[in-house]
Amino acid sequence: MDRGSSGGTLVDKTKYAATLEEEMRAARIANVELTADERGAIERLLDDRPHVDTDALLREMGEAAFSGEPGAFAAFVARSHQRICVAAADSDDVSKLLVIGYKMGISRGDAACMNDLGALYYMGELVEQDYAKAAELYEMAMNHGCHQSIINLGYIWEYGRTGERDYQKAYQYYALAATLADSSEAAYKLGDMYSRGKFVERDMAKAYQLWSRSLDLANDIVEIAQPAIRIAQLLLSEDCESAGAKRDPMRALQLFQQAEIGLRVDIDNGQTYYRKRLEEAIEGQERARAIIDEPIF
Repeated sequence: MDRGSSGGTLVDKTKYAATLEEEMRAARIANVELTADERGAIERLLDDRPHVDTDALLREMGEAAFSGEPGAFAAFVARSHQRICVAAADSDDVSKLLVIGYKMGISRGDAACMNDLGALYYMGELVEQDYAKAAELYEMAMNHGCHQSIINLGYIWEYGRTGERDYQKAYQYYALAATLADSSEAAYKLGDMYSRGKFVERDMAKAYQLWSRSLDLANDIVEIAQPAIRIAQLLLSEDCESAGAKRDPMRALQLFQQAEIGLRVDIDNGQTYYRKRLEEAIEGQERARAIIDEPIF
């Protein structure tokens, strides 16, 4: 196969593209009537019958999938993630349409659908977990210009999802993502590499700088949560001075509180794996308050 400029293997998008049969199945699930030529070109005709909530969601998913607008389906799923997770528990059609919708986007060259289908396989909540498929889809998305997929490939290698851990590759992907875009996530992940001494020499000063950079780049309370909890923990730790920071329990308390809010939003949106991190944020607040309340003699 050809190789991209990044050195990764280019995956043929037709491997994950929706077939005409799958598009027909998606139309039936979403109650959309189809007319298709041999190339699978589709027109959608919607009826206005009342639907229960799951049917309404399926219709909306169908509209987004068949709209033909770049990024429309991935954007809809991102907005409707919680609704989709709840409905999928009651109807297999939701998960089926979700996968086919992404594949339809991939067949049109949509990098967001490539990345998000990869994330679906990575998480394994609504489909059977498959890290190999996730890695292929992330690679494909990266080669179609998706910056998030570069970070996601870093996770694949950092945690050895498809085999042995490779911290060098993880570092390279995080660094590439940080170079190409002002990414809060890429910055704090690079900070993690320095704080843990993975591939690079352990350097808490660089970790602190990168976490601070991540905090500056964060656009909302959800993005703030990850660098906030890391900096807060550092401000109460023995590594504080070596990182070039001053012990500051008051600021740590504030950062732990911000982290708690962002993590609760993440968990409410289905990212339940952050529960342990949430406990750390709550416990961190208690430690910071205990230090603040220590009597001064």
